[in-house]
Amino acid sequence: MRDSEDRALRNRAGGALGAARQQEILSLIARGEIIAVNALSERFGVSQETVRRDIRALEEAGLLQRVHGGAMPTGTVDLAARRPVMERLGLGREAKQAAAQAALPLFRDGMHVFLGGSSTMLLLAELLAKRNHALTVTTNMVDIATVLAGNSACEVSLLGGILKPATHTLTGVETIRALERRVFDLAVCGASAFDPVHGILGPSAWHAEIGDTLGRQARRLAYVIDASKFGRSDAHVVRPVTEIHAIATNKEPDATCRSGCEAAGIMLLVAAAEAAEQAVEGASPA
Repeated sequence: MRDSEDRALRNRAGGALGAARQQEILSLIARGEIIAVNALSERFGVSQETVRRDIRALEEAGLLQRVHGGAMPTGTVDLAARRPVMERLGLGREAKQAAAQAALPLFRDGMHVFLGGSSTMLLLAELLAKRNHALTVTTNMVDIATVLAGNSACEVSLLGGILKPATHTLTGVETIRALERRVFDLAVCGASAFDPVHGILGPSAWHAEIGDTLGRQARRLAYVIDASKFGRSDAHVVRPVTEIHAIATNKEPDATCRSGCEAAGIMLLVAAAEAAEQAVEGASPA
């Protein structure tokens, strides 16, 4: 009798530990990461076969997708958004340049503008640097500040904060506090995903925090994304669909995303075919 009670207790304890382990696996997956079986085995101090059983159970529940040697999110998460910005510049560069070209009508002389940090936004900054708009520009990306500083018509401010080497951006409390002391006519950012229900999505809580701040400090908020980002998913809501003024992109989104934009009153700026072709022809090697 005692042995059966002990076994029952061990089974209950093992079940509780398994549930906690699976919940942590889902938390890691929610960040959009591909996670490896061997890394999880070391993290939890269990065998790789135990981890594989966890992953199989979660896949059967539709909560993740098994891949060779690990697991990944079920949705179409933009994993490139987790890569260093200099690597991202070479991914879909022509589409990003066409999307950046489509965003140019948003800018007018005399504007106070915030430009967020991303590979697409750096390409937009390069286009703006060649134009004669007299802009007061604030950014948290070192490369954008450097590019626009070469245009004498632009007054450029670089926010303070902690420098992230992978993205060349400044982040943290100091960055947010500096933003809260400013008001912008226009804030323009990149994004890893657009969902027609939830809006602009991003890979981290930081993206959501800076999105919230810009939502308060900018009169108009626009995003520049290539068309592959439409209908994708990610872990955090950066800006609700009802609080986005405009989206600039390289080509028309699918019917679902287009309808979502129309219902929310989002202005879609789509690159003309000729402009997209010029962006491809003028693209420098990655």
